[in-house]
Amino acid sequence: MNIASGIPKFCPLSIIQADGNAYIRDDTMFIKIMMDFGDLPKNSLQFILGLNPGFPMNIQQAIVKQESKKQTQQTFTSTST
Repeated sequence: MNIASGIPKFCPLSIIQADGNAYIRDDTMFIKIMMDFGDLPKNSLQFILGLNPGFPMNIQQAIVKQESKKQTQQTFTSTST
């Protein structure tokens, strides 16, 4: 396992391994995830969700920022012609 990420950073392993915990049933882990896409442009959402999740967060943010600038320039260019 990658020590820099994974379950130990998300939740203490003792909670996951405890008998009768509510998160694991029949060797299946249940995790609720809530994501807020409110501040993202809808046309960028597909691009953002397609990014490699293995990239560090700062790299992902830089790629998203670069794509956003590119889309803004394309919109400006198509509007001005």
